[in-house]
Amino acid sequence: MRKILYIIFTILISFQTTFASLVGSSKQVELNSALYNPDFKRPKQDSSWFSGLWDSFWEALKIIWEILLIFLLLYLIFKIIRLLFELYYSKNLRYLQITLPRADSKLDKEQATKKDFKEKVAIMSMFYKAIHKLAEAWLKDTFLNTIFGHSKISLELVYNEWQVTFFVVTYSNYVNLISQHLTSMYNNAEILIVDPKKNYVNLKKKNYFMRAASLWKEHDDVFPIKTYKYLEDDAINNFINVFGWLNKTDSAVYQVVIKPEWSSWNKKAKKAASLVAKWKYKKWRNWALKFLWKPFGLLFNPLVALVQGSDSMVKDQTNAPWASEWDSYKIFNQAETEAQKLMWEAAAQPAFETSIRIIVSSQNKIDSEQWVHAIVAAASIFTDEYNNSLDNPQIVEDSMPWLFTPIRYFAFKHKLVGFFQNISYFSADEVSTMYHFPDITYNKSPLINWLEYKKLPVPHNLKFPKIPTILPEKDKSWKIVKVHRKLWWMPVYKDWVLLGWNEYRNKKTPIYFAKKDRSRHHYVLWKSGWGKSVYIGYLARQDLRNWEWLCIIDPHGDLVEDVLSFAPKERAKDIVIFDPADDQRPMWLNMLEVLSDDPEVRKREMDRAAMDATEIFIKIFGDEIFGPRIQHYFRNGCLTLMEDEEEGGTLIDVPRLFTDEAFMKYKVSKVKNPVVRDFWEHEYANTWDREKQEMIPYFSSKFGPFITNTTIRNIIGQPKSAFNLRDIMDNRKVLLVNLSKGKIGALNAQLLWLIFVSKINMAAMARADMPEEERKDFYLYVDEFQNFATETFWEILSEARKYHLALIMAHQFIAQIGWNGAKKWDKPSIKDAVFGNAWTIQSFKVGAEDAEYMEKEYAPVLSQQDIIGIANYTTYIKLNIDNASSRPFDIKTIWDNNYKNHKIAEIIKEYSRRKYGRKKKYVDMEIEARLWIMPEE
Repeated sequence: MRKILYIIFTILISFQTTFASLVGSSKQVELNSALYNPDFKRPKQDSSWFSGLWDSFWEALKIIWEILLIFLLLYLIFKIIRLLFELYYSKNLRYLQITLPRADSKLDKEQATKKDFKEKVAIMSMFYKAIHKLAEAWLKDTFLNTIFGHSKISLELVYNEWQVTFFVVTYSNYVNLISQHLTSMYNNAEILIVDPKKNYVNLKKKNYFMRAASLWKEHDDVFPIKTYKYLEDDAINNFINVFGWLNKTDSAVYQVVIKPEWSSWNKKAKKAASLVAKWKYKKWRNWALKFLWKPFGLLFNPLVALVQGSDSMVKDQTNAPWASEWDSYKIFNQAETEAQKLMWEAAAQPAFETSIRIIVSSQNKIDSEQWVHAIVAAASIFTDEYNNSLDNPQIVEDSMPWLFTPIRYFAFKHKLVGFFQNISYFSADEVSTMYHFPDITYNKSPLINWLEYKKLPVPHNLKFPKIPTILPEKDKSWKIVKVHRKLWWMPVYKDWVLLGWNEYRNKKTPIYFAKKDRSRHHYVLWKSGWGKSVYIGYLARQDLRNWEWLCIIDPHGDLVEDVLSFAPKERAKDIVIFDPADDQRPMWLNMLEVLSDDPEVRKREMDRAAMDATEIFIKIFGDEIFGPRIQHYFRNGCLTLMEDEEEGGTLIDVPRLFTDEAFMKYKVSKVKNPVVRDFWEHEYANTWDREKQEMIPYFSSKFGPFITNTTIRNIIGQPKSAFNLRDIMDNRKVLLVNLSKGKIGALNAQLLWLIFVSKINMAAMARADMPEEERKDFYLYVDEFQNFATETFWEILSEARKYHLALIMAHQFIAQIGWNGAKKWDKPSIKDAVFGNAWTIQSFKVGAEDAEYMEKEYAPVLSQQDIIGIANYTTYIKLNIDNASSRPFDIKTIWDNNYKNHKIAEIIKEYSRRKYGRKKKYVDMEIEARLWIMPEE
């Protein structure tokens, strides 16, 4: 319609000019004659009917001209208003970055059902058909589209910094609708709304040269281009391959802006297809020539009829094949038949008004020109010799780049259809051929921006907390106000810990872990150096704020320091900090301490302590070095020392039992256990001296590193511990254990680790003397927990839940907790205990062997390659929800250092060391006295 109006406008302007000049010249002659000739008389008007008819004709023509002129002016005003509306409304454009997973793992290939790329592209065609009714989604959109042509989508292939990214740009009110249709077609696609200023291409850079080109159909729009159904390779590869030749600093965009067309277009296309079948429809390269020929055809056809007969007058009739003998169809060859079929297919599909643009920005002017031409040449793959192809007005655009490049960039920026550019009409199949999302099987270019990892939705039964964590804070005026505390942008809640957030299909969901579900243990697997300690530190911080009972055992020291710096001052008196590196005020920790006064309970505690102590030294030295006979001697030695209710015993006293006969007799005199007494009076007494000389030095040498080291001796050499772990568990206290191997040595740190685990387990088991409803949840955070992989830890995993001891375990790889040399008939390993009892399992960056094992845990959702390829600081997790492990999903972790206070941390440390530690000189005196204690005669 617009083209027709332009033609009418041009013809009428020319006609009016000619007519005005003729009338004006005749009137001027009459006027001159009247002025210079007094006898001049105006000729009498011809009153004949012909003259009146002629005047009426010109009056009618004048009125028609004025109406058309008004109509044209209104049309132009309407177009200007529509353009201004689009420019104004472009502020509501939203940029959707579409990223798909690689899906090239073994599992993905097994699940693949598509045979070739054509079936993959057909998915995109379904998407275009689904969004064709975009303009009619709501009444408001129908109105806006009718008046302003509101409904449009910009499909963009963007090259920037050696990466090709797919974008879909549309108005904000269409984002949800388009996202829903996209995710229904591409289930695993990530649709991310990005900021165009940060995460989008910048073509207009300083000292860069920009060059643009446009494409449209060469012939009538009713003739389709070659679609994916008739191509041998994916057409998108052509464009991406050209992008591969660009420099890293270059940027380029291939843009296809589409706007749904009304169904009237389909009627026109079907009619044209019918006429083509009868050879009565010509391809016109120039619409103006086609339009201008029609008036001359009306005059020319009667003359032809006089020569060729009257049949030629009805050649445009479209009767059915059986209606008349002259209404015949053309016989096509095979290629023409395929082209005709393609035309009918296109006519039956939804159509879109389309503008195609190509823009390249480069530091080199010649490069920008060459790359634009190369991308235009890549579009030749759409050429169908019997139908249509994409054409580029190269002569015009190359001769005036100073004019057309800014125009194309302006239209690109505001996502305009048309704007000094021909509009073409494409069917859904044609659009999907020109723009669709990639598939790794058919689009193998390394430039394509694939999804970093496979994203998964949250479980349907995910729970959300209700009671907020309200804490006092200072506002801007330094007044104390109560606020709902947040970590990053997510609020925290009472009795829940925030793990992170899930981002799926452009929706961010905070992930909370309920207190009642944490009792079934939490296992974290993560490669070293990727923030494992920081992650569990965030959980511990929240427990501190929620006034929970907890213990952190840290083999490096950084975790304890980090958590302490976030401790609220209100909990200063609850926190016990055990730091063996503080040798000026050492704290005592006696593995062989027995607390109960009840004889029967004491027996059980002694047996337990002796067994745990044996397991500790087996863990440290191994079965071969700390063999069965040494274990037997050591176990009896421990039991002997613990029989002394007055003075007790410590680990440094054990070797002295075998080297100091007087000390041994003194301790044995207090033994009540007949089996232990029998060991000393018969078994040990009857041992040959030579055997003692060989075995006892070997046995004593295992304790030498701990006895000779002043720091560790002052800790384990005192009979009374500085704090009671049972008291910490039951009375809302916090224990932070800083066992930095760099400060105290790896062997000493390992001994203390194992002692702590043993004593915590014994304290938990001792809760059997109180009703379950009175047992408070106690959280034990263990970093690098492979160092604690003993029989005791196996028991904690299996039994401690009943006593409300919940574990949070973290380490680097599964082989660290494997049972070395285990056989099928052996008892389960620590690894078996972990995966059998931890109901919340999560993995971050892991190696290939661990991913193979974890694949079984995450089956059938994740493959080994998915697990290996997860992004940094992101985790796959099976979360315990209502005592059932959920299906796996992904979580992004938190980074928030608000509320950090080193001053409070220093105050808490000083308070703890003064309350629970003793001065070194007094401890040294007591230890030296114990080492030389002699029984009274």
